[in-house]
Amino acid sequence: MTSPSTVAPSGLARWLPGLRALKDYEAAFLPRDLAAGLTLGAVMVPVGLAFGELAGAPLAGLYAGMLPLVAYALFGSSRQLIVGPDASMAAIVAVSVAPLAGGDMGRLALLAGSLAVLIGLICIAGGLLRLGFMADFLSKPVIVGFMHGLAVVIAVGQLPKVLGVHADGDTTVAQLVSVVRHLGETNLLALTIGVGCVAAILGFRRFVPRIPGQVVALVVSVGLVAWFDLERFGLAVVGKIPTGLPSLQMPALALADLRILLPVAFVAALVSFSDTMVTARGFASRNRYRVNANQELIAVGVGNIASGLTQGLPISASGSRTAVAEAAGSRTQVTSVVAAAVVCAAMLFLTDILYFLPAAALGGILIAAAWSLCDFTEFGRLWRFRGAGLLGALLTLAGVVGIGVMEGIAIGVLHSLVMVLQALAFPADAVLGRTPAGEFHDAAHHPDARPVPGVIVYRFSAPLFFPNCSLFREHVERLVDAASQPVHGVVLDGSAINNVDLAACETLVDLRRDLADRGIRLAIGNLRDRVRQNLVRGWPAAHKDEGLFFPTVADAVSALNTGAIR
Repeated sequence: MTSPSTVAPSGLARWLPGLRALKDYEAAFLPRDLAAGLTLGAVMVPVGLAFGELAGAPLAGLYAGMLPLVAYALFGSSRQLIVGPDASMAAIVAVSVAPLAGGDMGRLALLAGSLAVLIGLICIAGGLLRLGFMADFLSKPVIVGFMHGLAVVIAVGQLPKVLGVHADGDTTVAQLVSVVRHLGETNLLALTIGVGCVAAILGFRRFVPRIPGQVVALVVSVGLVAWFDLERFGLAVVGKIPTGLPSLQMPALALADLRILLPVAFVAALVSFSDTMVTARGFASRNRYRVNANQELIAVGVGNIASGLTQGLPISASGSRTAVAEAAGSRTQVTSVVAAAVVCAAMLFLTDILYFLPAAALGGILIAAAWSLCDFTEFGRLWRFRGAGLLGALLTLAGVVGIGVMEGIAIGVLHSLVMVLQALAFPADAVLGRTPAGEFHDAAHHPDARPVPGVIVYRFSAPLFFPNCSLFREHVERLVDAASQPVHGVVLDGSAINNVDLAACETLVDLRRDLADRGIRLAIGNLRDRVRQNLVRGWPAAHKDEGLFFPTVADAVSALNTGAIR
């Protein structure tokens, strides 16, 4: 009999993995899921407020911690992943969307919700078209540079709150210069609270990870402000927060706004999905289960639409909140549903208490979140592996900080594309020699590999197509000209050539003819069947030439040396 776990999901269960998980839910999981959900919900209140504050719309951060969590719980394939507002999405709204609102909070909420819906539609379309592999298109250097650049943007943006000063500027650099100019106006009370929150969050994360430092910072700072009436000393607080839950409404965009937001939505969708897949795969690997990339695209898409329809920020995965949930004992996505309920309860019953939350504490929470985005060892890894990767990360970081988030990503992606094109246009190649065992290897790495007298064995490690055809031909001709003894044959090791185009076919035709005019025969060994078929399509005469293709390099060399090729 077939086990239920091996039966392919069908119908509604195929699109709603959460329902499938509920069918197999074990009662023993419930106490841990409830405890984890309560802890997670307590964390999401200050974090949601902080990310909303970063984006310029505090309530939008809280709203993004409600319905999107339930949506992901139903559609997501990860048992543990926690979604919600995060630093990257909030920063994208702050840098790319907030300037369009011109200080109008209502318009900002509309644009942020519209961006979330656009991101959601793009992700769902990508999932239905099975484009989950697109998550790999943001290279490691771009992600490293982007995350560290965002950390700088967030930290600098929160310095005025932590210092209690006023600062302005269109770029992060300009904001930092403005902060430095106003250092003399620092509010020591705000500075103490802000630094204390950062220290508490990082300290609990380092030494007592089971206790959420954000909640401790929230409770202590609110208690101090309310008990000692610190607002009278010029300490800025969040102030009155409307009580109640968000309503469902479809954002209505003008065509001009749509044209501006659409490019932002594509980049944000790629960033959100990439972050989601990195986090989901990490936790799935640690707990020995798998996630479905295309289903994750759909789940992130539905979550973003749910956020946009409830006036929330765009959402993504949160590694830190997923870690909090896991440490608290989370077993399934029931944790997300409980956490969403906690945030709803806070919006219904705790808004009077949240009035006393100091802006400096929110700034401290965000600076701690920015610090968690950083992993400076990654720069060392990039340098040790390849200096060009480090350059790409630094260019992305500089672009994000010095120009803008979108521009920084564009610079990083452009650098990655240049590296890809360079690798294709100038691929690795090698002259092969024969070892005593009769195998052919790169003579530069195998000292026992000796050249075959009168025959050049050449390996080209890339697709052979129009950008590198000239280079390929030049290298072969240079090897023939530089040979220390007369050459009567050239063997192309085709094992590393995985594709050819018409330009490659024409190059091989011309090369073979020119070599033949010099009394040199060309043979190709170890070529893949599919590549050989493509080559014959562009070079029909090759099909009839029995002296061109050989199963192995050794067979080709033997045929040349015995005179089997005429």
